[in-house]
Amino acid sequence: MEQTLNEIMNAVRNSGLDIVTVLIVLFLGILIIRNILRIIKAGLVSGKMDNALVNFFLTLIRFVLYLLLVMYCLSYLGVSLTGLVTMVTALTLSIGLALQNIIAGVANGIMLAVTHPFKINDYVDIGGTAGTVQEISLLHTVLNTPDGRHVYIPNSSVFSSTLINVSTNDLRRIDININTDYDADQEKIRKILLKLADKDERILKSPAPQDHYNMTDASSVIHVLRFWVEKADYWDVTWDMTEQAFEVLKSKGYTVPFPQVTVSYRPGEKKKTRTKKEVKK
Repeated sequence: MEQTLNEIMNAVRNSGLDIVTVLIVLFLGILIIRNILRIIKAGLVSGKMDNALVNFFLTLIRFVLYLLLVMYCLSYLGVSLTGLVTMVTALTLSIGLALQNIIAGVANGIMLAVTHPFKINDYVDIGGTAGTVQEISLLHTVLNTPDGRHVYIPNSSVFSSTLINVSTNDLRRIDININTDYDADQEKIRKILLKLADKDERILKSPAPQDHYNMTDASSVIHVLRFWVEKADYWDVTWDMTEQAFEVLKSKGYTVPFPQVTVSYRPGEKKKTRTKKEVKK
């Protein structure tokens, strides 16, 4: 590296008018590079490429073009490029080793931009963290959670986690669980819940709403009211139908059961008594 710097300084001292020529070449080269980058950017944007990917390619191309311009100017001054290439290679290798995690994150960011598993304003769940996508960069993805948190997730974690995008499809299904008493008339409850779903204009008629119940719970029969809505109506309909189902069943005399245990014994079974010695033990 020291030898290369000495060669550059000697070339500057001995070049004379060549310095003026190099400065003119640098000035014209910068103008040409800016125009090239402007043309490339217009082409990438017109191709509907992701902004993060566009910026990455422009940064990479800008670095390569400026490096070639500097190497040309040094060559014109008579500086040997062998040492310079060696120095740049060693410097690039050192930076690559020091920033390998960041480089891996950039690679993941490029993959996100190419594969498009989600886009800005999509509602996603990444490894258990759910929110609306606000920003996708080469290093991280930013989510705005429903409770107002701003979450930065490294792109390496995005690729290594389970990703759920609930905004991809136009329709979403809602399942509402309603607990009822074992002694209640389950068929009447089914009709009440289906009628309630039919009244809401936000609930789609096709596929038609369904109600099924099972008796896997120890204290109650669980009705599952299932229907489809537009994704924009998902949360509003979920809260509204949950509250309305509770109120309409309550108004018709149906109660929500609480956990209870039934204890039974066999009439002919003798009770076992313990002696005082057994109690002391």
